[in-house]
Amino acid sequence: MKLSRIMMCGITAALAGGIAQADNWDAWLTVDNQFDVYFGTPLATNFYAGGGTNWAVSYNFTATGRPPTDYLYVATASDFSVAQGFIGIFTNTTTSTSIVTGSSVWEVFPAGAYLQQIFGMSGSWPYLTMPTQTQVDAAIAYATLNNLWVAPSTAPGYDNDPPTPTTPYFYPWGSLVLPNIPSNAQWIWYDSGGSTPGPYAVPINGFNHDEFLVFRVPGIAPEPASAALLALGGLAMLRRRSRR
Repeated sequence: MKLSRIMMCGITAALAGGIAQADNWDAWLTVDNQFDVYFGTPLATNFYAGGGTNWAVSYNFTATGRPPTDYLYVATASDFSVAQGFIGIFTNTTTSTSIVTGSSVWEVFPAGAYLQQIFGMSGSWPYLTMPTQTQVDAAIAYATLNNLWVAPSTAPGYDNDPPTPTTPYFYPWGSLVLPNIPSNAQWIWYDSGGSTPGPYAVPINGFNHDEFLVFRVPGIAPEPASAALLALGGLAMLRRRSRR
């Protein structure tokens, strides 16, 4: 029994698709106070999409031809004052899927808690100072190799629908509604545990929550090589069946 022409064409398409597929992204976001957006591997960035320094502005960035295995990274810095937060939406226009801040896929690494280990640096990370791409890469590699990525922190009502959160929370961004970011996107940050009840405490006095921070969304597609191996495995299985 021979393999059908349809089966062979399907396997060939899987092999080609696993190797050639690329994704395009469209992002709207802001950070109180500063940020840079990157794409890359689990250990380092390899594409810079852009950055911003005005938390009241909804910034737009695009990235084309990114491997579906890419991780999305957002590096942040703040003035340790009043309020800190990151909010946005990231749309994969190739697959027509969107990721908003506050969804469970987000992870964060507080690089400021490991400055000595990563950079041989004592003390705290300086406020309003963005890390370089090389420093971001060093933080990413350290977090990944030591399994230090954790879930970000948020609070009730801290979304793009200015509102009335209940005590002990206070909404620090007034009536600001950021354009092109959905109302259900949440402000997220890292909670170092040093400010009770977290980064959204009242009164808002600001705090260094082990910054700088790096947020990420892990790549969810199989590696192209893995996709090819899966397809080849399917081919081998069909061949074995055809010999019976």
